Amino acid sequence: MRVNVEFLGFPMVSDVIGKKKLEVEIAGTTVKDVIDEFIGRYGKKVRGAFYDGKGNFDVTIQIVLNGKTFVPADRHHTPLSEGDTLVFTLLLAGG
Repeated sequence: MRVNVEFLGFPMVSDVIGKKKLEVEIAGTTVKDVIDEFIGRYGKKVRGAFYDGKGNFDVTIQIVLNGKTFVPADRHHTPLSEGDTLVFTLLLAGG
């Protein structure tokens, strides 16, 4: 299945893969499958960007499906369809 992926303000991943936007072919059908595909392709640096040392998904990472639905860490089993778009961005606070 082909999924469009974009990394906005997430240089820990986009710098490793060399792109901010790409279309990726995955064997799976969920958001977690996309994350696992990037970890499998690009290794420890990408895994470290998504997960902490205890294996917990980084709470500062926001995932948006098709520009309208947020996918929290407890919903990474959310199914995807051919051509869906996932945007990964970091939750930033400021003042």
